[in-house]
Amino acid sequence: MNKQNRTRCYHLVKCIPTNSRRCIKIFYSLIICTVILYLFYDKSSSNLFKTLTKPLLSLSILTNNTRTIGSEIFEEWIRFATTDGNSTHLDVRTLSYPYYPRFPILSYTQDITKLNSASKLILLGNGFFENPSWDLISKERSSMETLWCPYLAKYCSITDDKSFFSDADAVVYHGRDPIDLKEANKYRQSHQRFVFTLWESPAHTDSLKPYDAFFNWTMTYRLSSDIVASYYSNAYFHSSSDYYQFLVRENAKKNLHLTFDRADHRPSDAVLQEKKLGTVVALISNLGGSSRRLTFIKHLKNYIDVTVYGKHTVPCPKQGDCVKFLAQNYYFYLSFENSLCQDYTTEKFFGILRHPIVPVVRGFSNYSTFIPPSGFIDVNDFPDVISLARYLNETRDNREKYLSYFSWKQDYVWNQGSLFTSFCDLCIRLHLDHKPKVIENIHSWWHDNMCRIPQRITLPKKSSK
Repeated sequence: MNKQNRTRCYHLVKCIPTNSRRCIKIFYSLIICTVILYLFYDKSSSNLFKTLTKPLLSLSILTNNTRTIGSEIFEEWIRFATTDGNSTHLDVRTLSYPYYPRFPILSYTQDITKLNSASKLILLGNGFFENPSWDLISKERSSMETLWCPYLAKYCSITDDKSFFSDADAVVYHGRDPIDLKEANKYRQSHQRFVFTLWESPAHTDSLKPYDAFFNWTMTYRLSSDIVASYYSNAYFHSSSDYYQFLVRENAKKNLHLTFDRADHRPSDAVLQEKKLGTVVALISNLGGSSRRLTFIKHLKNYIDVTVYGKHTVPCPKQGDCVKFLAQNYYFYLSFENSLCQDYTTEKFFGILRHPIVPVVRGFSNYSTFIPPSGFIDVNDFPDVISLARYLNETRDNREKYLSYFSWKQDYVWNQGSLFTSFCDLCIRLHLDHKPKVIENIHSWWHDNMCRIPQRITLPKKSSK
C-alpha cells in the first residue's frame, strides 16, 4: 500500500467517532478470535490456520493505532500468501552436480544451512520386508545419525508410531510390503507427502495399479525419482565439492564423529602380486533373473578364467568381508545385474568402487553417470564375448593400462552410509519443495517400457575347415 492510500485510510478512520471506533475494535476482535478457534480445532484447516495466523501473531492488532487493522494486516497477508510463509525453496538450478555421481543428490546440491528450523516428521507407513522400524529407530541415536547425516538431526525425525499419522509431514511406504489403504485414507492430511520407495526392479515388482493417484513423491534408484535412492550406500564425493567442505566444517564444529576414507587410486606392486587366484570373479547368490547373466558367464568362461562365488557355487571365506577378499585376489569383478531395467544399478557395482578391483558392468544404466568412463569396462562396448575376454587379458598384463582404471579415485573420499541414506534427501526436500503433486499412474511410471530382454549373446563364428 503506497503512502497516498495510507493517508486516505488514516483520515477515513479519524472521521469515525471514538466510541464507534471502540465498537469496531471489539467487533473485529470477536470475529478474528472466532475464526482462529475454528481453524485451530478443525484439523482439515490446519494449513490454512498456519497461513492466516502468522501475520496476526506478528502484529499488534488491538492497539490505539486503528490504522494497523487496515493497511499493515493487508500487507502482512499479501507477503505470507505469496511466500507460503516460507523463505526456503528447492533450487532446481543447482540440481546438476559437477562431480560424480552426476545425479541430483540434494545433500550434495542444496544449501543445507538455509533449511527452515521447524523439524519435519517422517512416518514409516509400513514395514521394510516386514520390519516395522526399518532398523532406523534407535533409543541411543537420532534417526539422522543412524543414516549418517547427523547435521540434519534438528531438521527431521523418523518414527514408526502410527499414532502420529496425522501429524507426519511424510509417510513412506515400501513397495514390496502390504499397504493399509483404509488406514491411509482415514488419517491422511492434505499437506502430507505419501512417498513410494523401492530398491527392487520392475521385473520383481507386482502391479501398482491399486495405488494410482495415491502417492505424491517417489524415492527409488531411478534417476527420474523425486528423491534418488540409489545403492550408493558407501557414499563418495569429490574432495573439492561444497558438500565435502561443509561436512569437514560441521564435523570439526559439532564433533559429529564422521570419518572419511580415501580409496587406493594406484594399487602398488604388492597389491597386484596378491591377485593369484584368478583373473575374473563374480559374486552371485540369486541364480535366477531375467538378465541371463549366468548364460553370459558360461560363454565367457570358454575364453578366460572366471570364478563365481555364492551360496550355490564357490563359498566365500567364513571369516572377513567377502567382497574385500575377492578384490584382493582377482583383477576384474563382474557387476552383472539380475534384470536389465532402467537405471537399475545395485551394490554389485557401488559396493566394490572403493576396492582395488575393476568393475565389468552389464546392465541397463548409463554407468558414466556414476563414475568416469575410465573407471569401468562395459560389455556392451564389445561385439562378442571373445573380444571382451581378449581385452581383459590384455589389460591384466599391461600394468599401466590396468592401473589407469583407478586414477579417478584420487580426488574422491568415501564416507559411512547405509541403504537408507536417501532419507536424508527426503528430509531436505520436505523443507524445500512445497509444490502440490499427485502421481496419477504410479503403475505406468514404474513398469511401462522400463526393462528390456537381453540381446542374444554373440559368439565368434566358427572357422570353416
